[in-house]
Amino acid sequence: MVTKQKSRPFWRESWVSSIGVFILSQLIFITFEATGWMPNYRDMDGKLLGNIVESSFFKEWFTYYETPHLNLLTLFFGIAFLIPGIIGAIRSIIRKQKD
Repeated sequence: MVTKQKSRPFWRESWVSSIGVFILSQLIFITFEATGWMPNYRDMDGKLLGNIVESSFFKEWFTYYETPHLNLLTLFFGIAFLIPGIIGAIRSIIRKQKD
């Protein structure tokens, strides 16, 4: 007797939550920029993160937000959540096409 394996609902997939975290963070960052309210960050001058934020990459190429802290966080969230989410979505699509 063959039993059909129950499929997980779409929103319970791990890649959906990963992409959702990235989108939620971007909505929060947009709200910060629009309202002018910013978390109280310490000065990063002369430190490793300060040197990264002051690099030409963040000043010329990666300028989604006016605040360099948010640009750095966007890059971090993109690497930590968006890339694995996209890879998981592609794997899920390929897996469903094989079935």
